[in-house]
Amino acid sequence: MTNPDLPVLAASLAPLYDEAMDIADRSPASSCALLRLLVRALLRSAGYAGRDLKRDLDNMVSKGGDVGVLRALDAAGLSDNVSKRPGEIQLSDGHSDVRNLSVLVAVVARAVG
Repeated sequence: MTNPDLPVLAASLAPLYDEAMDIADRSPASSCALLRLLVRALLRSAGYAGRDLKRDLDNMVSKGGDVGVLRALDAAGLSDNVSKRPGEIQLSDGHSDVRNLSVLVAVVARAVG
């Protein structure tokens, strides 16, 4: 079920992505929470703290990473304040939030992969 456009995820992370996509229609908030956990896990696998997504992605870009990760972060609606609070999710439109976060996962996976 894993998105073919998504770079190969570690075996331990692919089921998390699959589950997030499986529940997206029934519970967009749950799907977004899982996708956000996946972004954190990807950042941690690349040596970043994973607590403040914006800071970690800013650091990634400053080290030569693709600026597209910051655009994807903005599209996902994870502003400075929201990106610092991993336990909080502010949904504007659940289904589009899932799409935006899944794009963020793909962009981060490419950047760290």
